[in-house]
Amino acid sequence: MRLGFTWYALAIILLAILIGVAHAQNGLPAQQGAGQASLPASGSIGAGQAGSQTPVTQPSADKGGNTPANNDGGSKGPVGQGGTTTTSNVDSDDNPYDPLLEPPPLPKGKTTLIGGIATSVDHVRNRMTVQPFGKGTKVKVFIDERSHIYRNGTETTILGIHKGDRVYVDTMLASNDRILARNVRVLTESGLAELRGQVVSTNPEHGTINVRDQLSAKPMSFVVNAATKYSSTKGGATVSDLQPGSMIDVQFSPRRDQAIAQEIKVLAKPGDDYIFSGVITNLNMRTSSFFLDNKSDDESYEVHFSRDAVSNISALRVGADVTARTVFDGKQYTASNVHVEKPEPSDTNQPQSGQQSEVQ
Repeated sequence: MRLGFTWYALAIILLAILIGVAHAQNGLPAQQGAGQASLPASGSIGAGQAGSQTPVTQPSADKGGNTPANNDGGSKGPVGQGGTTTTSNVDSDDNPYDPLLEPPPLPKGKTTLIGGIATSVDHVRNRMTVQPFGKGTKVKVFIDERSHIYRNGTETTILGIHKGDRVYVDTMLASNDRILARNVRVLTESGLAELRGQVVSTNPEHGTINVRDQLSAKPMSFVVNAATKYSSTKGGATVSDLQPGSMIDVQFSPRRDQAIAQEIKVLAKPGDDYIFSGVITNLNMRTSSFFLDNKSDDESYEVHFSRDAVSNISALRVGADVTARTVFDGKQYTASNVHVEKPEPSDTNQPQSGQQSEVQ
């Protein structure tokens, strides 16, 4: 009986030793209560799985939420349920511009076009003041690396903008309520317009002249300055020849606020005499006048005459070749002498078709 009890005690001791060894291998406390079943540790390998698994220690994340790269070159996040890994994405907005090295992006919003004259240009602080057409309030515009400047279609810098230039600016409202110039177009080359008419008045103090258009009969004001060129049908001319009543031809630069006269040709000045030579295209004996195509300038002039001034009144007709010495009185050309060339015998009684002739 004692022998059986001894073997039973040795078996219990051996079982306790084996359980202790098994618990030590599984990372559990070696002590277990008597008669208590041994449970597998959390994360241990169950039956039928090869090898053993040790707890995984995850690397700590940096301040940006990114985990360090593993030895295999990949970047692993924390291990989730089912053993999957997550990867953190970095948005492009998380990498803003460097205010010390690059300009900020263009402001969002619509652009506004301003056209006017550059009244001042600061090449040091990169800004200019624009006087809009129509005499509106002056606008201060700022320019930086984001701005594009074109002078007559060629891209340039702010050095290409000069005081007095005609500019068109695409503006945007930037930070601090500043008006940013997105695009600046400087235009100095423009086509010239032409007008022919009679001088109504002049204002030497303001450097302007008022001219009545020969076609529309409407007055128009021009600015004359030191750059305006003068000429006349007799040769040279000066600004003093622009007298009220003078007939002039003006080539000017059209602008929204004013028209600047580039060239002025004096066609006729009151009191001066002019000689016309050409063919009569229209004759009116009731008003004692005829229209003549002048050979020297290919222009048509209306000449008034008296019968006594015509050398051969019977030969005066449409198609006749005449030379008329006239004086311009501010309203019309009055002939002091009209010389009619003798017509060819075959053309004596053959009026030209399509031309008007009226004889009393």
